[in-house]
Amino acid sequence: MKYLKLLSISLLMFIFAIACQAGEDNRIVYDENTSDVYLETIEEGDKEDHEGDEDHEGHDHEGEIIDALSNIQGIVDPNNLLWPRKVIINDNEISIMERPEKVLTISLGHDEILFGISNTDQIAGTTSFAQDDGSNIQIKSEGLPIVTTDPETIIALSPNLVFADPYASIELIDTLEDIGITVVQTSLDNSSEGRKNDIWLMSYITGNLENALVLNEEIDRKVKILNDLAAENIDNTKNVMTLSWWDAYWTAGSGSTEDAIIQLAGGENVSALNGVESNNTIEKELLISMNPEIILITQSVSWGGQDFYDQLMTDESLSSIEAIKNKEVYMVNSNWWSTLSYWNIKGSEELSKILWNLDEIEDFGDFE
Repeated sequence: MKYLKLLSISLLMFIFAIACQAGEDNRIVYDENTSDVYLETIEEGDKEDHEGDEDHEGHDHEGEIIDALSNIQGIVDPNNLLWPRKVIINDNEISIMERPEKVLTISLGHDEILFGISNTDQIAGTTSFAQDDGSNIQIKSEGLPIVTTDPETIIALSPNLVFADPYASIELIDTLEDIGITVVQTSLDNSSEGRKNDIWLMSYITGNLENALVLNEEIDRKVKILNDLAAENIDNTKNVMTLSWWDAYWTAGSGSTEDAIIQLAGGENVSALNGVESNNTIEKELLISMNPEIILITQSVSWGGQDFYDQLMTDESLSSIEAIKNKEVYMVNSNWWSTLSYWNIKGSEELSKILWNLDEIEDFGDFE
C-alpha cells in the first residue's frame, strides 16, 4: 500500500511538471482522511489571494492604503504593494528592489518620521540631534550609532538606504551612491496634510505601510481635537508672535513651520499678518508696533532662551507690548516648534492650552 501511494505521488509529480510547463497553476493535495492524492488547479482568484504573500504589504487595509498612496507625489504606481517599488524624487526615478533591511537618515525630521513608522531593527543609526536631551525620540534612539555628514560614519553602518534633506551636500550623496547605497533626498512639508504625505512616502520606500496608516490616523485624531477647540473659541483668538534672539530679534512669518503650528492651534500669527516671510529678523520698533498679545520664546534654555526671556521682561522700552504687560510671554518646547516632522503638532497642543487657558487637552495624548 505504501509503495502504491509513493507511486501515485511520483506520477502526480510528473503530471504537475508537465502542467506547469503548459502554463497552468497547480498544487498537489493529500487527503489525510482517505489517503487520496490528487492534482488540483489553482483558481485565478485563489492565486491572487496567495501570490506574493511574503513581499506584499497592507493585506488588512489594502484599499485604504492604495487610496492614500494615490495622492502622494513621487510614487510611480500606488497600486503596487510588492517589490520592487519605484519613486520619482527631484525628477530622478529610484527603484527600491526589496524592503531595505538597514535604513538611516541625516536629518532630524526624517529621523523622527522613521522612528514613527519603523523599529530599531531596521534603523541603522541616527543623527546626534535625535539623541540630545529632551529630543522627541531620545529614548527610542538611545544606544544607536550616531552618524554625521562625514560619509565614513554612514558607510561604516552599511545601510541599504539613506534619507537626506535638501541641504545635504552633492559630494556626500555622490559618495554614498557610488558605493551602491540608495539615497532619497526629500524636503519635509510643515502643513497638516504635508506631514501625512511625508509619512506615506517614507513608509512606502521602507516597507512600513501598516504603521503609516496607524500613525496618520493618530495625527488626524489630534488635528480634529485642535480644530474643534479652535472652532469653539473662534471669537476669542489672539495675536501670537514667536520670538528668539540671535544678535537680533528673530520671528517666524508666513510659510514657516511656526506659522503652521500657530494656525493649527487657532492663533493669529501677527508677524505673518505684518508681512514677515519665513524666519526673519525684525527691528525693535516693528516688534513694538505689532504689539502681540502672546509671545512665544522658541529658543531653548541651553541656547539662551531663559536669558532672553529675562531681557524681554525687564526692558522698559518694551513694557507697552500687551504680551509683556500682561505677562503672556511663554517659554515653549523648542523640540516641538523647530521640527519639520509630525511632532510639531505637539507645539500646536502647547499653544492651544495657552490660548484657551487649559491645563490639559482631554484625550490628546503623546505620540508613541
